[in-house]
Amino acid sequence: MYGKLYTTLAAFTIAFALFPSGLRAQEAGLFSSPKGVGAVFRLPERDNVFHSATFYVDIYGVVTSRCSYPGYKLNLSRQYIFSRLQRNGYSMTLYAGPGVSAGYVRDHDKGRGFDLVSLMSDNQGLMFALSGDAGCRFDFGGSVALDLSLTAEAGVHVRPNEREQSYQATYLSIYNNGLLQALYPQFTILFKIK
Repeated sequence: MYGKLYTTLAAFTIAFALFPSGLRAQEAGLFSSPKGVGAVFRLPERDNVFHSATFYVDIYGVVTSRCSYPGYKLNLSRQYIFSRLQRNGYSMTLYAGPGVSAGYVRDHDKGRGFDLVSLMSDNQGLMFALSGDAGCRFDFGGSVALDLSLTAEAGVHVRPNEREQSYQATYLSIYNNGLLQALYPQFTILFKIK
């Protein structure tokens, strides 16, 4: 388990280092959602565009005690600001944009009807997806801002085949949680770090 965690953290660090605007995040924050909890880094805004990196622990299956270990997910996104309302030093910003996601997570159970093999299996595997994000940021003129957003992910999930474990076969499917959890709200508290 720890080897996967260190690999994921290393991938997160490398991906954040390759962000287009450089290495210096303008804001860092805490990410909270029914999907999981984690950290967010945002780069400075330039020409009504900003980039963000979100790394979080995916808790699908853990909350219901079906799984013992969480998954890990990284999302890199480019957000376009399309509306900003300002008044008395406060602002509300509406944004949306594309991104990419990758991780080692569980996916929604598949199968027709009641499928015990799928229900009882630990179907953790690699996930790769294109993402779409839309949100609203509330800036109160100080060093703290609040962000409320939604993210949909369309991609694939690769994992060991539960029925063919003796052959070490893999199973490729659509990443169902990316679309099923699209309406789960994401709440972020952002702190300005420069």
